[in-house]
Amino acid sequence: MPQLLYVLRSFGPFAASVLLSKGLALFTIPIVARRLTPENYGELELIVSFVEISGLVFSFGLADTLFRFASGTSEHAQRRVAAGLVGSSLILAVAANLLLQAAAYWMAPRLGLSHLMWPIAFGLLGAAVSGLIEMPLAWLRLRNRPSRFMLFTVCRSLAQALSIYVTLSLGFGVTGILAGNATIDLLLSILLMIQQTRMTGISFDRETVARTVAYGLPIVGGSLSMFVLGSCDRWFLAGAVPASELGFYGLAAKLSMIVPLAMQPFGLWWYARRIGLLQEDGGLEKSAQLVTIGVVLLGIGVAVVCGAAPIFVSAFLPPAFRGALPYLPWLALIASLNELCSLTNVGAYASRHSFGVLTINSLGAVIALVGYLLFVPSFGVYGAIAATITGQSVRMGLFVHFGRRVAPIPYAWRAFAAVTGIDTLLVYAAHGSASVAWQIFYLFAAGVALSLLLFPPVLALYKPGQREAFA
Repeated sequence: MPQLLYVLRSFGPFAASVLLSKGLALFTIPIVARRLTPENYGELELIVSFVEISGLVFSFGLADTLFRFASGTSEHAQRRVAAGLVGSSLILAVAANLLLQAAAYWMAPRLGLSHLMWPIAFGLLGAAVSGLIEMPLAWLRLRNRPSRFMLFTVCRSLAQALSIYVTLSLGFGVTGILAGNATIDLLLSILLMIQQTRMTGISFDRETVARTVAYGLPIVGGSLSMFVLGSCDRWFLAGAVPASELGFYGLAAKLSMIVPLAMQPFGLWWYARRIGLLQEDGGLEKSAQLVTIGVVLLGIGVAVVCGAAPIFVSAFLPPAFRGALPYLPWLALIASLNELCSLTNVGAYASRHSFGVLTINSLGAVIALVGYLLFVPSFGVYGAIAATITGQSVRMGLFVHFGRRVAPIPYAWRAFAAVTGIDTLLVYAAHGSASVAWQIFYLFAAGVALSLLLFPPVLALYKPGQREAFA
């Protein structure tokens, strides 16, 4: 019992921060949909994709660099490393803002986005300071201060949700959303950097900057690969489909965020332990059972998305946004494939270096990118979906195949097939029924069936003599 309380105190606030932040993001969907047309929603999705890739590049893996060079060292050494990274993050933020604003000024007219110049500028300002937020939050995680971490992340999400409501109510549209979010990120970055410099100080030295660049470049490369498999398809769709169709697609993508949300609290616990677990007696079998639990949780997430989303859209969103529903099952599949890659890549991460992970992610991204070029002009949104599913499926297959060399985990493929079958039947039944009562019944039945699949792996893990390993 004391061990359980320790786990809850350590990981509970991290899990709560993820759930609350994502929950608030989902809460804003009806607010935005009621005040933006599908065309405006599509424009917002396009700008957000530019902001996302800019944030990935200019955050430069600062959190991972801190974990790599400060973990397992003395407190003095941790503060010295953090002080150097604070200086590096400030240099990157200034350089990023100058480069991004100049790029936006030059590119927007050439891409036919002159009318979105101000929204793009505000969005990119938020991206430029992303490293100033990421690094101090990583320090709180490193120093095991989950309550303060939760305070900052939840307050940020609350402020952004309130900003979206106020700016849209005042009629500022897409520009107001992005300007409000950028202002909040700028203020939060100032608060976090003041706190960080008080705790660790700040230093500027060539060694830390060089280390940040050398270690951060592969991380940025991996992040770009995941961006290609995530939001990059919006760039190809922007010139191939109407803006309203891009808006439907973006809304379906937002709703599909529920799928990984169902597994993330479990993932926070599992991902930190999975490599060490392989070294234990019976570690491969225990890993297989834990992966099965993750797969079932994903199945529950897919069931909630595909079963409840039609009811949610009909009840809370304008009728114009019902065009998002046909895309939803496919985007739920993409979200689950992405999480399945995380569940099954333990063998790749347990190897002596991470180049295999980068290679597999890059290969999946290249396949998706080629698919966008070939299929989007002819098939629009469904072409982008097919390309992304192909890229994610290749990633998962390669992780399983090459991971077995290091960690031959006996995955419960029959349980995986059962989860897939239950979700497929739910999608077919729920989307073929016009009755809300029947849709709720199908969702309930699928939830019960999936929950029953949790019992075998849980009982196998907690049989006498093994419980201590999972306390």
